[in-house]
Formats: sequence, C-alpha cells, structure tokens
Amino acid sequence: MSDPGETPSDRSPARFAVVGRVNKGKSSVLATLVEEADNQRLRIGPTPGETTRCQTIPLTLNGETLVEFIDTPGFNQARQALAWLRAHHREEEGRARLEAVRQFVATFRDTEEFVDECRLLQPILDGAGIVYVVDASKPYRTDFVAEMEILRWTGRPRMAVMNFLSGDTSHAQEWREHLGEFFNLTRDFNAHTARFRERIRLLRHLLEIEDRHRGSIEKTIQLLESGWNRRREDAADIVINLLQRALTEKACKNASHEDTRRSHRRQQVEAKLQEEYRTQIRMLEGGQHARLSQLYRHPKAEMTHESGDAVLEGDDLFAEETWQVLGLAPMQLAVAATLAGGAAGAGVDLATGGATHGLGTVIGAAGGFIGALWKGRALAEIKIDHPLLGGGLNPGGVKLCAGPPKNPNFPWVLLDRALYHFEHLVTRAHGRRDRFVIDFADLTKAGEGSRQGYASRIGADERKVFGRWFDALSRGRAEAIGDREVFSALVQVLGRIETGELRVRSSGPLEEDC
Repeated sequence: MSDPGETPSDRSPARFAVVGRVNKGKSSVLATLVEEADNQRLRIGPTPGETTRCQTIPLTLNGETLVEFIDTPGFNQARQALAWLRAHHREEEGRARLEAVRQFVATFRDTEEFVDECRLLQPILDGAGIVYVVDASKPYRTDFVAEMEILRWTGRPRMAVMNFLSGDTSHAQEWREHLGEFFNLTRDFNAHTARFRERIRLLRHLLEIEDRHRGSIEKTIQLLESGWNRRREDAADIVINLLQRALTEKACKNASHEDTRRSHRRQQVEAKLQEEYRTQIRMLEGGQHARLSQLYRHPKAEMTHESGDAVLEGDDLFAEETWQVLGLAPMQLAVAATLAGGAAGAGVDLATGGATHGLGTVIGAAGGFIGALWKGRALAEIKIDHPLLGGGLNPGGVKLCAGPPKNPNFPWVLLDRALYHFEHLVTRAHGRRDRFVIDFADLTKAGEGSRQGYASRIGADERKVFGRWFDALSRGRAEAIGDREVFSALVQVLGRIETGELRVRSSGPLEEDC
C-alpha cells in the first residue's frame, strides 16, 4: 500500500495526517490517542474550525518519537476542489492522479482559495498516511464523497475511523459500506469513551495500512503497554501509601490540666482536635488522589461530594452517608476481622512454640469477629488518647491525640474511595472537554443503604490479604505482613477495574453477605 520506490529511514517516525470535515472529532480522536487532556496543543470545542493549521503531535516515549500525528484543518470546499482536479487531470497522458493533487496544492498554496484543502493535503503529499475521521453517529450524506475521492487520488495508505460523537451507532453499517469504497481499512473508535485497550487496538490497525514503519509502530505499542503496566503499579503504591499513613496518622495537642479537668473545656479541646484530625486526613487523601490524577494525565479532575440536590453533611469522608454505602457490610467486616484475628492468634501460638495448642488462633478469631461486628455498626467515631506519665498526671499537662478512628471499616472506606477515583481516571477519555468531576455522592445517591463500593465486590482472598494488613497496621505491626503480597493483590484489583471486570457504577445493589 506504500509507494514501492520510497525507502524511508528505519529511524524516521511513522507519520499520519488526521483529516476529515470540520467539527467531526478529528482532534478528539487524536487527544484520546496521545492522552492530551487540555487544549494547550489540541483545540477542541463546540465552535466549528477550532483547528486552523496543521500541527504535528509527536507520540514520544522514553525520549524517543516513533509516531507522529498531524492534526489538520477540516475540508471546507471539497466539491469545488475535486471539480478542479478532474478538470486539470489528463489521464490520457498517463499522468497519475497524485500529480493532479500536487498541481492543485502548488497552484493555490499562496492564495486565498482552498486554504484548508492545501494545508491538509501538504503533509499527505510529503508522505504521511491518512486517518480519515467521520462522525458516524449522524446519517451518511453523498456530499462526503468529494473529500473521500480527493484522498483516494493521493494514493496514500488510508484508514477511515468512525467516531460516534452522540453515541448513536444506528448509521454505522451505512457508513461502513460507503467508506469501504475509498479506504483500505475502516474501524470504529469512540473518542469520548475509548479506554486504553481500544487505543492500542487502533494503533495496531495502523500496521495494516502502513508496513514501511512497522518497527516504529510495534515499538510504540510495546512501550505504551509496558508504561501502562508501570502506571498501574505506581497507582498501587500511591493507594498503599495513603492507607499506610491514614492508619497511623494522629493529631496531637498538649493540654493543661485545667482544660481536661472541666467537662465543657475538655469537650471543646477534643472537638477542635477531632476537626484537626479530619482536616489532616482530608488533606492526605486529597494529596494522594491528586497524585493519581497526575499519573493518568487528568490534572484537572475535581473531587466533590455534591450531586444535584444531594449534598452530604460535613466532610464527605466522615459523613454518615459515606459509611452506609462504602466499605464492607457488617458480616463481611466480621469475617475479615475473624481472618485477621485468627492470623494474630496464630502468631501467639508460634511464639509459645505451640504450647497453646491453637487456642490463640481460636480466641483471636472469636475476638476479631465480635469486635468488628460491634464496631462495624458504628460510624467514623474518632478516639481520643489521654496518655498518663508514671501512672499519674503529668505536672505540665497532658498530651491529647485524636485518630485513627476505632471503626475497622475506616481503611475499607478509604480504599473504596481511592478505587472509585481510579476507575474514573482510567475510563475517562482524554478527548472529552466537559468538566471532569469525580462525585462520591453518586454512590451514596444510588446506594440507598446497600454497599456500593469495590471492597464489597473484591474476592475473598484479596479481602483476606487487605484485612490482615489493616489489622497489622492498626496494631503497629505492619512489618509482620509482606508488602509484596498486599501490593500484588492491589495490582490485580486495579487491573480488573481497568478491564471492567470489576465495576460499581453500573452494578446493581449488592447483597450484604460475606
């Protein structure tokens, strides 16, 4: 499909001109392919003709540019341009149609006529392959024939991409039949919903029309896939760091005996300290979520707890509605605590050389079950420590500490919120330009008291791993649990969220069982 006489350097990047009619999603397709989430390089908007000049968008990986896409203006006068080409093409003289296209660009390049047509055709004449984008959510019209015919005259490798701006696919078959007459390949690609695997699939299709740069395209795909896997691992590290710090975080304050002796003053001090603790956790969570957003190139993602007329009271992490729908159901929490308690008891058995004959495991499991079932029904109560020195009061006052919450559901709620944030990031196409809001109230609104988060849906083995780790963190014995096991379990969960195998937003209410 390439000109046999052309022998490009193996080191030169593969180049593709993204062409089509004005406002049919060319820039959106390109933004999704290269993960461009803002308008700094690619102008995307409701106003027709946002792209007025050709702009090269390199896909640079590990410092090497292997593929370049050229964002082009849309066709504006295709029928008139085709009429000129037909009038000036002398087929009887054996001239290739490509020569007529070259003559057309040379004739009008420095004039006020056919400005957009000349600009979009130039990179194609320079050797770029063609990616032709149409909005296939709208009916096919015969006035598209002119621009498709002009592209066929160039003789360049051509792939048609059917974008679906409104989501309507009822016209797809008609479009596919007509596009097949003019293009080597026709593929679907919704720039507003495409996930990573769909992006990779589209890049693989380029190999079917452009084999001169097979090495560059294949290497690009390989680097993108390995980079995506590394991102998933980096995301797991961020979530683990959030949970590790949240389960050990405290807000402490030195208070006088006068402040602690009188009930009303003590309550004021404790209330202020609790609010400081909540602020610390809120900032910690927000900071780690921001790192996730940067990792997936969505720096403008916003977190909110407001959805229409549903506004959570207070801080949404510590709001009653949050704890009713996120985290584990009471029985799930009790089972997780039983496994964690049993693991702790097993440590006692090992420490005594088996002298307890397994009694430590039994007692630990029973204690974990009862404790979690009781505490799991409470909300985000925050404990206040009043440490004493030498069995009595410190003459200089006491040190009060708030946090972490006694409720064993606390880490599960944090995990749910992090996974929900992650899901939005990996399913959000970069070609969209509407406001990106990650709204936790959507879960509480849909939940109606049932568990709506991921923690209730992950496998029992994964819950066991996380539960043991949470328990060890709360006891200050995290070193007893291998971080690698927790990391591996979390990476698997993130992978299933990416593929849609594990999801919550379109799932029905979950039965609150174990």
